[in-house]
Amino acid sequence: MEAKTNRTIKICQVGAGLIGRERIASAMNLIKAGRNLELSAIYDPYLKEPPEIVQKNNLRLVNSTDEIFAAKPDWVFISTPHDVAVGLVKKALAQGHNVLVEKPLGRSFSEAADIVSAQVRANQLFVGCNYRFYDGISAALTDLRQNRFGNIISINMTLGHGGNPKDKTNWKLDPEKAGGGVLIDPGIHLLDLCQCMCPGEINVENVLSWRGFWNTGIEEEAHVLMKNGKSIISLELSVVRWRSTFRIEINGDEGYGIVDGRGRSYGRQRYVRGKRWGWMSGKPQKDTEEVVIESEGDTVFQKETAALLFGNSENSVGPCSGSEGLASMKLLESCRKKL
Repeated sequence: MEAKTNRTIKICQVGAGLIGRERIASAMNLIKAGRNLELSAIYDPYLKEPPEIVQKNNLRLVNSTDEIFAAKPDWVFISTPHDVAVGLVKKALAQGHNVLVEKPLGRSFSEAADIVSAQVRANQLFVGCNYRFYDGISAALTDLRQNRFGNIISINMTLGHGGNPKDKTNWKLDPEKAGGGVLIDPGIHLLDLCQCMCPGEINVENVLSWRGFWNTGIEEEAHVLMKNGKSIISLELSVVRWRSTFRIEINGDEGYGIVDGRGRSYGRQRYVRGKRWGWMSGKPQKDTEEVVIESEGDTVFQKETAALLFGNSENSVGPCSGSEGLASMKLLESCRKKL
């Protein structure tokens, strides 16, 4: 990761789809905020016409990854479908570039290990696991690390995508391109948060899955039960929830924290925490809770990018390293063995 520096950091962006445009917007916002940053080139062979953000900022589009590498960037950001990303990441690493690849790190543990081994130096590879940088989640992670809730009894996390009728042809429902179903995407986000929240070994006890609506060969909903020491971890993942849902519940023997929403269709993110038996103050338990943060969640990519490039994260955790991404893929493999 780059240390804080006065020199201009050059990045190139591969992929200008939904997430690629988020990365481009984050870079432009950082530049406008005075950061020493240059977005040198963008490559996406599937573009029919330049996205509005590219046209608006007069950014340079190139016609190949060779032109990307010829620009000699400090960082290459890769935001492509999972199957395409694998070869691109290894090629960029082999040429000595620092790389940020969107989650997940490969489509399987073996593929992830192969990618990590392509590094030519330490700390060359990072994974875009931006949920760490949501304000509410970041505050909850800080509270966990400060032992605010006491001994953790359980952690429950739910992530359900509402979707739309066009999802049937989306590459994310293709088992070959995506690498699987909800366990890998969006599940890898929650597996990453498990690693951030839970010290020590996480053991997968059981996984139940359901499929039958999209019928593309993937698990469409999965419920995962894990243990971390004495603590119980429960994950619910779905692409058939219809109502977009995101929620984290942390329950300790001294108190609890609840993160609800993640912006946009999921609603504003709201993090509240409460104390055990708060109702003894004479108020209903809910009325004793403290609202810690409410946020739209629209700066999460910018915060992750700033932390990655300038090493000045105010978060309790930094960007996801290649080794952390590999650990999450290993946990994913353990989940898959229980299917």
